[in-house]
Amino acid sequence: MKYLVTYDISEDSRRDKVIKLLNEYGKRVQFSCFEIEIFPQNLELLAFKLERTIDKETDKIFIFPISRNSIPFIKKLGKVEDEGGTSIVL
Repeated sequence: MKYLVTYDISEDSRRDKVIKLLNEYGKRVQFSCFEIEIFPQNLELLAFKLERTIDKETDKIFIFPISRNSIPFIKKLGKVEDEGGTSIVL
């Protein structure tokens, strides 16, 4: 299943660890946003690792599911990467 992961991490070293973890599962689509594809049971493990990495008092991470039904309706504006890795502008 696909997910959109957004984060606001206040400290550089923690942010770097979060980015490294998320890079294992997907691609960065914006500065603080990843699109990942992961089985639901593995998502729990990723969430556990992310939670151990962040400072719960200052940092936040949101994980939004992207349903197969909603994928055709996603609008990507500006300079974005399509699945083939080429830039497109809408």
